[in-house]
Amino acid sequence: MRLTVTMRPVNNSLRLPLNYQYALQGFLYRSLTETSFASFLHEVGFQKGKRTFKLFTFSRLFGPHRIYAKQKQIEFTDTITWHVSSVLEDLIQQLREHFLMSETVQLNGQTLYINRVEVRKTSMQEGCYKIKMLSPVTVYSTYEQEERKKTHYFQPPDPAFPHLIQANFVNKYGAYYGTTPEHEFKVSPLAEGELSKVVTTFKGHIITGWLGTFEVDTSPEQLAFAYDTGIGGRNSQGFGMFEIIE
Repeated sequence: MRLTVTMRPVNNSLRLPLNYQYALQGFLYRSLTETSFASFLHEVGFQKGKRTFKLFTFSRLFGPHRIYAKQKQIEFTDTITWHVSSVLEDLIQQLREHFLMSETVQLNGQTLYINRVEVRKTSMQEGCYKIKMLSPVTVYSTYEQEERKKTHYFQPPDPAFPHLIQANFVNKYGAYYGTTPEHEFKVSPLAEGELSKVVTTFKGHIITGWLGTFEVDTSPEQLAFAYDTGIGGRNSQGFGMFEIIE
């Protein structure tokens, strides 16, 4: 399921750090109406081996804005649109209830009016589509070097990029359904020139991701799962959300 909420900041000004995914993640958790559910997601999640998945993702904020490079801030100056997706219907319904019952909400200590809340169930007729990223897709591997953990982020043209997206999908799918997906999950960039590199931070960790257009080829059921949970890593930190464009 996917929730889209439209908000307007008081006095048409919402200032956030340029790297505001952490603020949005906290905003999402605080907006869940059942604290036990929020605690389960935050502290436990769904397990596959040593890996943990929250099975939700969210987009960037969309709306008119200004960048203040020296202050490392972004200011939204009008109506803002935000998307949240999850295979967990309870999560989307709790957010829907919270936003529908609230005239205003607090994001990073600032007030926003709720203008509109929309929820759509996910249904795919086909398995091959062109997609556009609504938040950066990130693919990485972590290893030890000289007794220190290192993280390497892969670029879309790298042969490891689609392989790791496939492996991540298999793990997420297994964590939720307890089984292995029947079909491959193939993701490939459509045009290298249409991709843009995004370097951001989350709780002090530097993360490299990519915005742009890709092609996905899998089964309709598996595509719907990926639409709800995101592709690549760090989905619950605001990475890997996409929309269907063709």
